[in-house]
Amino acid sequence: MKEKLTIAAMAVLLGVGLYYSVHNAKQSADDPAVSSSIANVAPVVKSICVTPTQNLTRKNLAMDGLDGEFVAQLTKVGFVSQKGAGTCDATAHAEVVDITGRGRKTARVDFRLTLANERVPRISSSVEGKSGGSVSEFKINPDSKESAGAEREAIVAALGKTAAQIDAANRKGLRPWSAKER
Repeated sequence: MKEKLTIAAMAVLLGVGLYYSVHNAKQSADDPAVSSSIANVAPVVKSICVTPTQNLTRKNLAMDGLDGEFVAQLTKVGFVSQKGAGTCDATAHAEVVDITGRGRKTARVDFRLTLANERVPRISSSVEGKSGGSVSEFKINPDSKESAGAEREAIVAALGKTAAQIDAANRKGLRPWSAKER
């Protein structure tokens, strides 16, 4: 009788051990922190191609030269960047989606960074930039040139924040982006 109990206990322990080993093996493969440290080496982005910045605001904005501003902001944080397609480690797509404010403007820019050999973006985010407060908010008819300058200043500020976010993510290893479940 003791032999049968010992054999049964050993079988149960073997079954439990087998279950936990299979369960833990699946869990570690699904865990991004574990699987990325074992299987994947974090990509390092040194060069970024900038696509033409899109205007999705439904307002007339001076978009000329914004791509060059974005290239300059990326260069300022340490990337080798260029306008248009080329042989780069990644491609940045930026879209001006909203401009708000009367005197002092706020621009919201959505952006994505996609690695050269992937289709899904590694970063997808929104940033806001503000123009300086030199234009009075109490003018009845603000000069359109001042307004256009403030809009441009806000967009450039947002592009600077975009470059900083890309640099920070690159320093952390550019983990694959995934939509957050709610």
